[in-house]
Amino acid sequence: TEKKILAAIEKNKDQLYETLKDFIRFPTENPPGNEAPAQQWFAERLRKANAEVDIFEPMPGRPHVVGILKGTGDGRSVILNGHLDVVEARQRESWQHDPFEPVVKDGMMFGRGASDMKSALAAYLFVLETLKEEGIRLKGDVFVQSVVGEEAAEPGTKAAAERYPADFAIVGEGTRSRQIVASVGTLTAKITINSPYTLHLHARRLALHAGGGVEGANAIEKMALRIIPALNDLEREWAVFKNHWAIPPAQTLINPFLIQGGSPAGYLPDECTMYVIVVYLPTEQPKTVQMEIENQIRRAAELDGWLRLYPPRVEWNPPEQPWVFPASDLKMDHQGIQDLSRVIEDISGEKAQYGGRGGITDAGWFPLNGTPAVVYGPGDVHWAHRVDERVNLEDVVLYAKIISSFLMGWCGME
Repeated sequence: TEKKILAAIEKNKDQLYETLKDFIRFPTENPPGNEAPAQQWFAERLRKANAEVDIFEPMPGRPHVVGILKGTGDGRSVILNGHLDVVEARQRESWQHDPFEPVVKDGMMFGRGASDMKSALAAYLFVLETLKEEGIRLKGDVFVQSVVGEEAAEPGTKAAAERYPADFAIVGEGTRSRQIVASVGTLTAKITINSPYTLHLHARRLALHAGGGVEGANAIEKMALRIIPALNDLEREWAVFKNHWAIPPAQTLINPFLIQGGSPAGYLPDECTMYVIVVYLPTEQPKTVQMEIENQIRRAAELDGWLRLYPPRVEWNPPEQPWVFPASDLKMDHQGIQDLSRVIEDISGEKAQYGGRGGITDAGWFPLNGTPAVVYGPGDVHWAHRVDERVNLEDVVLYAKIISSFLMGWCGME
């Protein structure tokens, strides 16, 4: 039966390519997040593959689509997850072709979203259609999730993971169909320095220089000269002492990405706000990482006479900059990883590779809701978000074959 399915995928791979082309033609850039037309198309294709379809909106006007292929019973369930929103196709004058009119050249398909990550979603559709055409019925349930919002850290997969638990989940971010990976987690912090008073420009000489006798500070300078250097020092310390067997070294990052503050030229700025994104390892607890950041800021403030009196405030994951992604680890003793590894080796002829990404993925939302998950997909992370984004079509076909074989083994066949 497995050979029959693999042969059907190979024979009909042009249909897979056409499905991916159709998908790329939807300009699902985020922002603005115009995913609804593509989701309607995806839902209709799922129905044709005999899947029940659940459409719900984690954000107004931006639907999720979940296709539910009900099993006959007594089998394990699995989630096949992917996001259909893509980053903006910037620098269009530098693209060889229109980013939303896919072109095939030298075995590669070019287009925005080809690697990140419409190729995985297209493969999921094609696998379900092939199973239907070949008369294969699975014992376990399969949930195909086409989610929105990943590119802007919006509550996409989070909502889907809460709504649908399963025995295992595969997030189809790009690993070229050969590698199973862990991914880092992220937090954001809002750090605010406030002065309880506002000083005129000419008070600067009295507040900042010896003998002036006036208490005062420039909030922008305090952020730049005290807090940012302290966080830089902590980041370098983490790079030396924090590690994970699968994640590349020095991925524990503290990146200031937005500073707000200032006043008219005739005054000393009395407020400065800085946002930072913090990257942590799968083996770390977010609360512990937060404590390390807060302790470092407190120590920096204690070394400064004025900040000692008016220490910075830290707010975690502020709603205006909610870049939160839980980390996802590899539990190598989990049966799902072991089964997927065997299928990769059997079909590709290569041993499965294991690794990790400094890049962000949605995989961490599943373990938080009781579903073990891995990152495994056909795209190439090297081409994600780039001009002339592309995917190797051989990798997409290989992925479809591996996913189909995994489903038949993991879910069981009637």
